[in-house]
Amino acid sequence: MSKVAKFVVIINDNVIWMEEKALKFYSDLFGAQKEIGEKYAQENLSSQKLFRIQNDFSVEMLMAYEGENPLSFMKLNSSRLANQNLGANKPIGVNHIVYFNPEDLVVLFKRAEEVALQRKHDLIWVKAFEIDTVLIATLKSLGYEEFRYESDPEEETPKELYFKKSV
Repeated sequence: MSKVAKFVVIINDNVIWMEEKALKFYSDLFGAQKEIGEKYAQENLSSQKLFRIQNDFSVEMLMAYEGENPLSFMKLNSSRLANQNLGANKPIGVNHIVYFNPEDLVVLFKRAEEVALQRKHDLIWVKAFEIDTVLIATLKSLGYEEFRYESDPEEETPKELYFKKSV
């Protein structure tokens, strides 16, 4: 059965599943610093935060499926505020990427690129934690290049890297 990526309607079943998967993913990603991962998931992908997406037309969730089974997901953000100062006319940002298989990442990013082309975006940029070596390797294999982006003057813990690709 082939995998596909499609937009998710924010309903209770999806939100509960995404919140649980985000908690597991970020706890596992940070390993010995599990508490940091749990805190990150709770601050960014809690059910309350996910339900707020319903009212924000510039933020969408893209989910990879195999048949009817959800596998992985990411957040697409086309808001001007989140995408300013990138030196592009119409960029789109990707973050909060939760996955359990590198194949899912390829499916999600290929679909994100299709969406960006359809909507006439000229750049996709991605935030990735430095410790997420699987995501970083996948992004590089898909032609994304690392760049410096000074979005927050405070020292980030854990460190985030930024990648971009023209579309």
